[in-house]
Amino acid sequence: MLLPITDAAHLVHGTPGCLQNSWGMLEAGATGGPLSSHGFSMGLTEMDIIHGGQKKLLEAIRYIAITYQPPCIFVYETCITFLTSEDLEAVCVQAEDEYKVPVIPIHNAGFIGSGNMGNRQAGEALFNKVIGTAGIRGEQQTPYDVNLIGDFRFSREGRKIEAMLSSVGIRVISQIAGDCSLEELRSAHLAKLNILICTRSMVTLARRMRDSFGIPYFEGSFCGTREIRFSLSQLSYHFQNAELDQRIHRYMRREEELLHKEILRRYKPLKGKRIVLFTDGIESWIYIPLLVELGLRIVAIGTNQNGQEDLSRIKERIREDTVLIHRSSEAQILEAYRVRKAELMIVSGRNAFVPLKEKLPFINIDEALHGGYAGYEGARRLAQDLLDTLEQPVWSMIRRSSPWEVESYGSSE
Repeated sequence: MLLPITDAAHLVHGTPGCLQNSWGMLEAGATGGPLSSHGFSMGLTEMDIIHGGQKKLLEAIRYIAITYQPPCIFVYETCITFLTSEDLEAVCVQAEDEYKVPVIPIHNAGFIGSGNMGNRQAGEALFNKVIGTAGIRGEQQTPYDVNLIGDFRFSREGRKIEAMLSSVGIRVISQIAGDCSLEELRSAHLAKLNILICTRSMVTLARRMRDSFGIPYFEGSFCGTREIRFSLSQLSYHFQNAELDQRIHRYMRREEELLHKEILRRYKPLKGKRIVLFTDGIESWIYIPLLVELGLRIVAIGTNQNGQEDLSRIKERIREDTVLIHRSSEAQILEAYRVRKAELMIVSGRNAFVPLKEKLPFINIDEALHGGYAGYEGARRLAQDLLDTLEQPVWSMIRRSSPWEVESYGSSE
């Protein structure tokens, strides 16, 4: 959640393994400054764990503050430093006093809870230590200032959504969990409206900003024309400006007409194709309206890590004949794929190994791999990716029998 703050330093207070591969996976600082490609780790050893790592932590913060001079340093607690009762707060307060730079502790030991809990902790840290710390300057404000609030999948899609809003005259002050600087986050309290982009884990932050700064919020999505229309209409309703309302509706009408023409001409072969969704979290429902709009038929949906609210949103968006398999296994998904005569599987994360092992056509919609399908351009990108996947000759080639299984290669006995 915090990695896209590209000019801040991120220090993981734990063993080398705690650093994982998040920096490469999220490409946190694609457009950031000198710190955008750095991930700092304490690299605690057994002796550090036995004797305590607080002195070493203070030295690491000193090195980062003097060498890189970041506007802020985030220090992340891990399981091992939680169990050894490291006083992270005291070290951060001491370092902040000595080096005159905000040092923010994040208590996110892995066993505390799920990823949603980590998202909420990130929101709490931003609200308590960052948001609202910038002064109010009149030249910074416009009548249509908003914040975009997402989760860790949001870092790339936020740029596309910001460009879309900019085209109708709405300015994005900050992208919380998106590509942003610390100064933009410090000014987030100046916004007139918060937009939650397909995330429930950050609703607590939105509520606290509403209660403290008087900023209303709504939940929206920008995947598919129906969802885009709803979100932009919400913006128009909130600002109550006739000129803005006309701009928004002209923009939507123009873009929808262009997209529908392309769907009817260029992407017509997608109509009626049978697909299976095997995803988790918001990816289980966010793309359903867009897939239906492209003419695809969703014959089955498999989920594993979805809450009741996610399941309710799935049921609102699917047809009556779509099979919903909650807590699905690999065998159940493959059986649904074959029984329902699907032609392609859409997966995310580790679920990609299921069609890969079975040599089935699939698309991995993991945000880290493609940059997102938000907005009208995102709809075209998804349509083109689906078309390219279905037309790939590799799917028929890999099903051919091996040379030693047939009399002549390429034909069965």
